[in-house]
Parts: sequence; structure tokens; C-alpha cells
Amino acid sequence: MARLGMVLHHGIEGGTAMARRARLAEYRGYDSLWVTERYFQEETFSLLGFLAAATERIELGVGVVNPYTRHPGLTAMAAATVDRLSAGRVLLGLGRSDPGVIEGTLGMPYEDPRETLSEAVDVIRRLLARETVDQPDGRFALRDASLAVRPLRPTPIYLAAIGPRALRLAGAVADGVLLNAYVPAAYIPRAVTEVRAGAEEAGRDPDAVEIACMLVVRLTGDPAPILPQLRARLAGIMAEPHVGELMADWGGLDLGDLDALRAADASGDREAAAQLVSDEVAEACALVGDAGRIRERIEEYREAGVEHPLLLPRLRDFEEVADALAP
Repeated sequence: MARLGMVLHHGIEGGTAMARRARLAEYRGYDSLWVTERYFQEETFSLLGFLAAATERIELGVGVVNPYTRHPGLTAMAAATVDRLSAGRVLLGLGRSDPGVIEGTLGMPYEDPRETLSEAVDVIRRLLARETVDQPDGRFALRDASLAVRPLRPTPIYLAAIGPRALRLAGAVADGVLLNAYVPAAYIPRAVTEVRAGAEEAGRDPDAVEIACMLVVRLTGDPAPILPQLRARLAGIMAEPHVGELMADWGGLDLGDLDALRAADASGDREAAAQLVSDEVAEACALVGDAGRIRERIEEYREAGVEHPLLLPRLRDFEEVADALAP
């Protein structure tokens, strides 16, 4: 059965509004409701605990936490606790973050991201299974560690991934992959191929790894005022190392002169950087238009291989989008 989820953006005003939105998503038949982690915004497991109390059936996901700022033991504790509070509805998303956040903002070492993430998945999964973990020499040194609380079901673990090695890691060790927001539908088939290949290499069933993707939604009858904002956001994303090349190669995007785009982004001139991203790129990387057009775009992503689209509107638009695009 086709699945569809919603994502709560940052900027929560308070518990009353958040509970109303969560109950609406559940009432309208969405399969999952996700929160995201951005440092110095809302803390994600606090939100999940609140959502667990405000809802009864909808699955609750976090996309994503990382093993640098949260030790896998702490992540396992949080996931098991919220799973108990929600009667077995947690979806745990993990990612490697990036050195700009971990080293630059938080002042913590950022080393061997794929290996670190792989070991974190192993430790978390073993702890959630109530195993005793004793590995004093690993990246995450634990000595006779075990959880006193147990989740009600095996907690599905999703890995955020964009490039080939991360996608193969997700296929090898995770229950699902979270493809990045702002990727075009043309990128999806190649990404799915890498995930499935990673699963096969690890001796796993390649079809058992769920393909989820956050889809940025702008519900509007007039896309023109929306596109400059999206172009500015995409300029920063495409300027990241390797991302622009990947989206041009796998996603078929015409990004023009990436060196010029990166130079404008590095200078802090967001307007100049945005001018180097076309409206066509913005419309390929986000779902913009009326409800009919956005439903068509969701189907494009499904046909490309996304099994669990996650709709990400602006927070102020959450209720309108949830109503307009309900499954």
C-alpha cells in the first residue's frame, strides 16, 4: 500500500498548535509524521515525546540525529523511551551531519563519517534488542552496557544519504533510506539502484529497504513569487562540495557554471548566487503549484522509486497542505 507522510518544519509556537497539526495529520490518514533536527532549533526527542501523547496511530519519525552530538547509547535510550510512550510507533532517522556544524559550530571532532555512522547503527540496534554491548575499543566505547527499557517492536532505522557510498551503506545496514530534500525526481532511480546494490552486497533483501524522501511543498496558485526563495535556498545546496555535480549528473539539472555559483555563495552574496539558479531547477527540486499539480509531482517521485514520500511544507502552511493532499 502506498505510504505518505508529513514533516513538521521548525518554528513551533507552542504545544496547542503542534498537537492540532499532529492530530490533523493522523485524522487525514497520513502514515507518518516527522520532525527534523537543526541545531539551536527545537530538540527533536522532546517533540516526539509530545507527539506521542497527542496522537494514537500515526508513526512518528525523526529525520535525522547524528552520532557525534548524541552517543548511540543516548540515542537508543531516547528511541526506546519514545517507542514505549507511543505504543511502538517510532521511526529513527540517523545521519552523519556535516563538518561545518559538528566542527565549525559545535567544536567537536568530525572523523570517518561513514564508518562512524555504520558503527552507531550497529550499537543502537544491539541496544534496542536488549543485548549487552561490551566494546571498550570501538569508536563508541561501551562496557557492559544494556538498556533497561525495551521498544515494543524492532525500531526501524533510516539513514540519510545523497551520494553513492552513503546510499550503499543505507542499503547494507538500514531498514530505510531518507533521501535529501530538494532532489529532483530524475535523481531517484540512480539513488535507488545504489541502495539496492548495497543491500545485495551485504546479503540482504534489496526490496526490504524502504525508500523515503522529503519533498518540499509550496501550495500556491501562482508559483512566481515562490521561485526566487527556492532559488536562493537551492544555490546554497548546490554549492556544497560534490552536490552540484551529483545533481547535474544523476538528476539532469542544468546548473551552469558551478564555480561561479560557489564563488557567489562563498562571498555571502545570496542574491547573486540565486540568480545563477534557474526557475526550471527550482521547479524540478520542489513541488510548487496547486493541489492537482503537486499530486502529479508526488506521483512522479513514486514512479521514480520513492515508496514513502514525506511532504515538507512551511509550518504556517501545514494544515492547508495536510488537508489539500490527504491520501
